[in-house]
Amino acid sequence: MSNILELKDVWKVYDLGKIRIEVLKGVSLEIEKNDFVVILGPSGSGKSTLLNIMSCLDVPTSGSVHLEGSDVSALSEDELAQVRGRTIGFVFQQFNLLPHLTALENVTLPSIFQGVSKEERDRRARKHLDEVGLSDRLDHRPSELSGGEKQRVAIARSLVNNPHMIVADEPTGNVDSKTGRHIMEILQKLRDEEERTVIVVTHDRELRDFANKVVNIKDGEVDQDSKK
Repeated sequence: MSNILELKDVWKVYDLGKIRIEVLKGVSLEIEKNDFVVILGPSGSGKSTLLNIMSCLDVPTSGSVHLEGSDVSALSEDELAQVRGRTIGFVFQQFNLLPHLTALENVTLPSIFQGVSKEERDRRARKHLDEVGLSDRLDHRPSELSGGEKQRVAIARSLVNNPHMIVADEPTGNVDSKTGRHIMEILQKLRDEEERTVIVVTHDRELRDFANKVVNIKDGEVDQDSKK
């Protein structure tokens, strides 16, 4: 099985005057297509910075990042945005839903920026909201939804451009444990039934049970890369 994402000797360093902060220190990592990866680390471990680089939200100070075989390490912000829009779907801890829009309208947003017609946007959004069990919540705004429902809207939104990879940042952080497990089961289903690559970044060690690959990061270094 070929790699969808490969990091080679990735460093992220911030020079703040006389202070040099090394956030990532020579990280090398391979993620194969259809992997379900859980990246574990405490606050300050570098996992958020690693997430940003893996998902084309940032570039490394040195080292290389290959996404689907292409080196994205030195792309401009505009070029990175194009890659993200085509390849990656995002799920965030804070949901990041626009409060004045309905669930349907929130899900269509990423496809607007890809130039998709309104008819096709709505078709895709309805399809993915149905997949996460929210076909009866299309016209509800975020204030009318529970935390779990908001996160399911966010998952549907992440799918609307048919990305090859889903990146989830603490996706269970703002929901109770039962709802969190349901969220992870939805992500697992996307991997199993739709063959999408899923990357979950979290501090919650219980989520490792959903992964086929677990990566531990500590003090900016990958401490372990283990297959279950």
